[in-house]
Amino acid sequence: MLLHILLYNIAPVFFLISLGYVMGKKYNLDIGSLSKLSVYIFIPSTIFLNLYETAVSMEQLIPVAFTVIFVIIMSLVGSVTGKIRRYSDSRKNAVKNALMFYNSGNFGIPLISLVFANTPMTDYAVSIQIMVMISQNLLNYSLGFYNAARGSMDFKSSMKSVLKMPAIHAIIAALIAKAIPYDFRNFFLWPAITYAGNAMFAVNLLILGIQLSLTKFEFKNKEVYLTSFFRLCIGPVIAYLLILLLRIDGIMARVLMISSGLPTAVNTVLIAAEFDNEPEFATQTVVVTTLFCLFTLPLVIYLAQTAF
Repeated sequence: MLLHILLYNIAPVFFLISLGYVMGKKYNLDIGSLSKLSVYIFIPSTIFLNLYETAVSMEQLIPVAFTVIFVIIMSLVGSVTGKIRRYSDSRKNAVKNALMFYNSGNFGIPLISLVFANTPMTDYAVSIQIMVMISQNLLNYSLGFYNAARGSMDFKSSMKSVLKMPAIHAIIAALIAKAIPYDFRNFFLWPAITYAGNAMFAVNLLILGIQLSLTKFEFKNKEVYLTSFFRLCIGPVIAYLLILLLRIDGIMARVLMISSGLPTAVNTVLIAAEFDNEPEFATQTVVVTTLFCLFTLPLVIYLAQTAF
């Protein structure tokens, strides 16, 4: 079972990440332009497609509530760890961001689509992960920025930037489209949106590989390993307990638990660099968690499928 998960769920993801890494090393690729294509075209298209084709209900708020609570708990874990280890304020904030925010988009959505591939619940599972991604992004671009800046950033300005996110516009557009008594799947531009949405999975993994090719690999900092352990191993344990507490079950429980074991979000590096808040530590944590999740994620997926 674990070998099957490794070969058919994890290996395809890492194959594309590896291709992106090789391309990033061989060619001088403009990661900024590629990221903009993803943020402004591919991700919004995927969000629009999945939300439009999935029945909207109060149930979809459950992943949002779960993500918010999970982020708060992981923030507390980071604070306690920082106090015990006597971290500086900047290091403690970097650890908190590394624990709170995981790669729910570039890595998470393709992984969930593979785990639930060839099943009637694929779209439903992906829609849950999309809600997790949206929640993570909102918190990342608000709380994450504010946390990295140690309160020095204008929170109002941060929220304005969040509301300008194309992902937010895609959600609004999908909800408006669902309210209109017309099947937009018959609209002549629907195939174009579908093509763009389907491209997101491969493109985002390639972008992740390219981003990793631009980072400096350092494996000497033991605090990086401790943070990575909390992100990849303790995170799923906390998620499991929270799922039981909230009485979530079925496909949603599986998706939320699998998602909780994802590597640290690449955006944490961008945030750290923006405010000069331990950028090297943030980069090393992203690299280590991305590499080590090759070994931890198959077990998390197996346990999620077994438990729920």
